[in-house]
Order: sequence, then C-alpha cells, then structure tokens
Amino acid sequence: MLVRALSFAVAFLLFSVSSAARADGPYEGDWRQGAMSIEVRVDTWGPDCGPRPQSSSVPARGTVHVTQDGDHLSFGGRRTTRGCWSDNRAVRVVSSRVQSGSWTILCRTPPDDPRRETGTYTLRAASSERIELRDETDYDWTLNESHCTAHVTTTQTFERISSGGSAPPPPTTSTAPPPTTSAPEPPEPACVPGAPARVTVRPASSEAAVGDHVCFNARVIDAAGCWVRSASAELSVASGDVGVLRAGCIDVARAGEATIVARSGELEGRATLRVTSMDLSGLIARRGETGLVGSDQASAGQDAGVAARAAPTGTGVSPWLLVVAALAIVLAGLAAVVLGIRGRRRRAELAARAQRASMASAVPAAPIAASVGPIAPSLAPSSGPADAMICPICRRGYPAGVQQCAKDHERLVPYAEFVSRREQSVPERICPTCGTHYPGTTKFCGKDGTTLG
Repeated sequence: MLVRALSFAVAFLLFSVSSAARADGPYEGDWRQGAMSIEVRVDTWGPDCGPRPQSSSVPARGTVHVTQDGDHLSFGGRRTTRGCWSDNRAVRVVSSRVQSGSWTILCRTPPDDPRRETGTYTLRAASSERIELRDETDYDWTLNESHCTAHVTTTQTFERISSGGSAPPPPTTSTAPPPTTSAPEPPEPACVPGAPARVTVRPASSEAAVGDHVCFNARVIDAAGCWVRSASAELSVASGDVGVLRAGCIDVARAGEATIVARSGELEGRATLRVTSMDLSGLIARRGETGLVGSDQASAGQDAGVAARAAPTGTGVSPWLLVVAALAIVLAGLAAVVLGIRGRRRRAELAARAQRASMASAVPAAPIAASVGPIAPSLAPSSGPADAMICPICRRGYPAGVQQCAKDHERLVPYAEFVSRREQSVPERICPTCGTHYPGTTKFCGKDGTTLG
C-alpha cells in the first residue's frame, strides 16, 4: 500500500510539472509596443565601419502577441527569452536567468570572431500590465584596417491590451521594409491550365545581407500563364556559395551572388540572389528599421518569407521546478528502500515456510517412533506411516492393525483421519493481502508470503 501511495505521489508531481509547463501564463496576450529609444556611444571608428551611427528614437510600432511557455516568453514568434535578440547570426547564448518576473539573457560571439559582440537583454515585468525591455550591447569589430567599437543601449516598453479594448491604432510613421520578403504570389488567371510550358521563380532577383532568411517560390505554368498544379518543380543552388538551401529558403551566411534554379522535367527557371556584407553601422541602424520584436500589424503576410532564427536554448530553470524534481527523487528513493525491505521479509518468510513444509512431511512417522514405546516384535509396523494408528486422547502412536490404546483403552483411529479431523476443527484462515482462503493450520500465504492471522 505504501509503495502504491508513493508511486501515485510521484506521478501526481510529474503531472503537475508538465501541466504547469503547458498552461498559459499571466503574460499571454496582445501587447502594445511603446516608442523605442536607441542611445549610441562610439569609442573608435574607421572608414570600413560605415556611416557613424547616431542616437535615435523610433515611434510606437503597433502590437505584438506574447505567448508564454512555462517561465519563458515569446514576442510574436520572433524573439524569445530563451535566445539572443541580435541580428548577428554568430551571437550565441552564454547564460540566461529567470527570477520573479525578470528575464536576463547574456549573449556573445566566439572569442576569435573579428566582429565581436556582447549583448545583455533584460526584460522586467513592472506589473501584470507593463513589461520593460533593456538591451545593452557592446560592439568590437575589426574590418580591414578599421577598428570599430561602440556601446548601444536600447529601451522599450510594452502595455497590455485589454480583451474588451478597441484595436490599437496603426503605426504613426512608415517603416522601412525588411531586408528580404517572401515571394509574392502571382495573380491567378481565370483559365484551365494546359501542358507545362515553363517554370517561374519568385522573386526573380533579390538582394539580402548576411544573416537574412530568404525564401523562393517555384511554379510550373502553361503557355498562357496558368498554374499547372499537377506539376512540381525542385529548387537548388546552381552556382554561388552564400548559404544552404532548405525547403526553398536560405539562411544567408556569406556575401556573394548565387543563382537559384528550379527544374521540372526538361523545364527550368532561374533567380538571382545578391548578398552584401553588412557593416557595423548598418547592423546598428537595423534596430530602428525592424525593431527588436517587430509588429504583428506591420509584418502581416511577411512571416512566411522572413524569419528570425532563435539561438540555442538558455539555461534558466524555475526554482519551483527544481524543488519538485528534488522531492520526486526523494520519494523515488524512499519507495526503493521500502521495496527492498519488503523483498527481504518475503524471502525470509518463504524460506521459513519451505522449512516448515519439509519438517511437516516427516511428522507422521515421528509420533509413532516416539510414542509407541516398547512393543512386542510381532506388533512392529510392517507398513509405512500412512497405515499407522493413533490414540485420539493421549496421541500415542501404534503400528497398523492395533485397534485399542494400551494406556487409555480408547479406540485407535488412522493417523490420516486424525490429521483431517484436526484441520477441520481449526477455523479457516484468510490472507489479509490477497484474500486467498487457507485451512486453519496454514501459517503463511502461498502467493505473497504474508503471515496468516
């Protein structure tokens, strides 16, 4: 019973942990982005660093949907409290911490990277209706003969939008388009497609920067421009090494020019992708162009083509989760100890039962040998113990064929009959563990070794 109770407790704790991780947290919902402030301090600069960046501010950018998974937040699916918030793909998570409505992520480039970057991203829930973001990033770039160092501090606030409130106003100013966009869908001609005539790739020509995510669409059309849905085209990189193409999209890793080709049988279509290397000034300026988290209003319809790749998961762990895990380990250890004790007890009981059964098999002969006393040789038993006789009063044993006890003058009965009567006179016993019924003389349960009362 104790083991079953411990197992149930452990299962309940694990279920509670998994349920808590899946449940929507208090920050789930739509939030209005406030204005963003970008403060830039330039220490050293050179001609290869690009235009010298300046401090600036960006007006409110609309709304963003926040989702919560356990202790972690995701802003519009673009930035999470598990990863880095930089557009530099070489930046990786060093550490992360979650504590009482505060999230801190430390990210850094590898030590040997000539474009070193260290960022500390902090989010703080000032209340259930307001989240404050602060990003402090240090840049230390070596570009050709130029040494570029700068410290950038970006701050922004988010206000919760009540479920009954009106929709937020659109952004007050236009924003620059993202560096890459998904391929626009060509208009659908009102016609019945004929035989495949050519393959089109959209966009036919595009420009991107290192770190962008670019996607291409390929279609097989007939001579009139109708989409032949029954035919498919396979995309591949014909020339140029700017990144790896997967599922029609490229995570741009290097500057250069690449040719994308789509083939369907003998038909072929091509597209060109030109990648430029972003300087430090352009990377800093991109904060103001695209924002730290983007806007659900401004980027509607573009998510399929432009995506931010999250950095590896951080190491933040909820303290409550650690306490529950430790308690589960303690309970599991206690259950193992109880099982070991019960196992030893059962083995001892089974061994004792086997010994008693072995001794009981020799009982019929013992009373005869011990109780008959001196008898005439002519009365010595000539058959086995099964034929022996016994006095029901003094329980003196006699060999087969003797009819009366020499001491009590009582009529003798066969030994087997005497044992049967004795068993019938003792109340039946029931195993308290499994409920099996046994004769009154049985001491232990044959199934689980429990001592019978």
